[in-house]
Amino acid sequence: MAVYRSDQAQLTFAVEAAQGGDPEMMEGTASGGTALLNAAFEAGSRSVTIDTIATAALVVGDFIRIGTVAGTAANTVIEHEVRRIESLDGTQQVGTSPGNTITVLLDRPTAFYHADNEEVKEVTAVGGDATRNDRDKYATFVPGVYETVDTPDPQMSIEGRRFLGTASKRNWSVAYPGQQTLAGSVGGMILLNGWPLRFPIGTVTTTPSSVESDTILLNGAAKKGDIFITCDGGDVGNLAAADYIQIIEADGTKSEVRKIITDISDTFKLNAPLQYAHADNAVINEVSSGAYYTHVIEEAVDLDTVSWHVHMKDSGETTANNFDRRYVGGMIGSSTISAEEGGLVTMSWDGVNFLDMMHNQTTQTTVSTNLYNGASVSANMPRYALMQAIDTDDVGEPGKNDNTGFPTTEPYYFSNGVIKFYGQEVARLRSFSLSISNGEEPRYYIGQQGNRKRGPYEIREGAREYSLTASLALPDSVAASSSSQAGALELFKQLLLEGHYGGTTAAAARAGFTVTMTFQRGTNDKITIDIPGSSTAGTPTAGTAKLNEQGVFINSAPHTLGTDNPFQVDADMIFRSLKITIEDSVPVYP
Repeated sequence: MAVYRSDQAQLTFAVEAAQGGDPEMMEGTASGGTALLNAAFEAGSRSVTIDTIATAALVVGDFIRIGTVAGTAANTVIEHEVRRIESLDGTQQVGTSPGNTITVLLDRPTAFYHADNEEVKEVTAVGGDATRNDRDKYATFVPGVYETVDTPDPQMSIEGRRFLGTASKRNWSVAYPGQQTLAGSVGGMILLNGWPLRFPIGTVTTTPSSVESDTILLNGAAKKGDIFITCDGGDVGNLAAADYIQIIEADGTKSEVRKIITDISDTFKLNAPLQYAHADNAVINEVSSGAYYTHVIEEAVDLDTVSWHVHMKDSGETTANNFDRRYVGGMIGSSTISAEEGGLVTMSWDGVNFLDMMHNQTTQTTVSTNLYNGASVSANMPRYALMQAIDTDDVGEPGKNDNTGFPTTEPYYFSNGVIKFYGQEVARLRSFSLSISNGEEPRYYIGQQGNRKRGPYEIREGAREYSLTASLALPDSVAASSSSQAGALELFKQLLLEGHYGGTTAAAARAGFTVTMTFQRGTNDKITIDIPGSSTAGTPTAGTAKLNEQGVFINSAPHTLGTDNPFQVDADMIFRSLKITIEDSVPVYP
């Protein structure tokens, strides 16, 4: 008999334009009720209002496709997605003339913007055009080389309640379910590129090393999460499918790179949703062949959330037995970047809280049919969803579908790193661990969520905290009267100084010091971590005593007598900001 094995499982992720809105365009097999949106709805909408049902009434439990599907087998120019109806508010009127407006509560927030009068269509199965569906999977990014995943399946709070005056005596009388929490983690990921680095920090801007000298502009504003953009300009005809393009504001901000999948009369379908909203007349540059890319990760107040997709096969690899789960609204609350001598640079997503989860398990034999009575899809399980499977050939950059998404590059080695404390290279650093905490908090509000759902309504960021620990074998000794920062006792001096360097100028007061970590993998291929983040990548400037500009401070660095030779010190430090810069050949960062 076949069994489920962990080595037959894969974790992939996608970025959400709005918390809880997992991005995926899926057509579905259209059947039954048809209606139109009664207004425009932004990404992240938990409910939509629709006009008169044209053919047949919708019921709770039905699946609907939001967004019109049009064009040929390779083309469509409206983002569309499938959601389940959790409740209906209003009186439905079946007919072709405008009538009553109905409010539809969805099983999870929308991933895309939808304009007024876009189609709402009942669907009965995954279905639709296979070519378009296969290109419209976006939860395909791999965070790194991982071995274990703590999946955020719901943790139920079922408690026994006691009633006075019953026959229960000292036992509880009845059990009631309470709130649900969904938290997971991925530990010890070996970094293959910088994809997972930005999510506990903020945003990433991508700049290619060279672009073509074309005159191309964005024709109309684009929203965060959009898949389609329209362009104009004298050289717009130079763009074609398979080209990589840079999208950047006229003032040089919000730069990102995407791949063109299809050209539909100067409306271009991209291989991944936009990370930023872009204004009309933002600049479009075609990336030159052979370019490399610089990705700069900087802090943001509001963190982007992610969707996880866990795909499991049994040992017989029978497709009908696939076990798929999708987790939405995940905020990377705490994370660690670390390395130790002789090892690799790794990252852990230590704590990730989610809003909700979906799965592909349709029915359970003891469940009565009234859970979703009359729905067009025979599925009585809570949190069941119509969603696309993320197969092996989908893994990696969205839209490629060429089996190249699994590890093909070298990792980043500790032995190829250069670490500088207070501007001095530390030759005998044995290990370090950089921790990030966002103080995130799942919030539970009074309001309707859906059938048997009592999870968080939203997750909010709290105070951000950074810390750095390092084990250092001390440099060579120097005379006690020496002022050289390269000497063995400089760490001891920095501990006592507390980052305060005296003098009357601001630059000489309590400034803290800088730390720079660089891990080189090849030519134009490296990761640089700058602390504090206000410095120029790779060449940090000295800290100042101004508010919000201080650097690193040592809390403890005990020079304990032990058996380590050379003498070793374990230092514990705090700092207020960082910036990460990656150079590599990867064009698309989620």
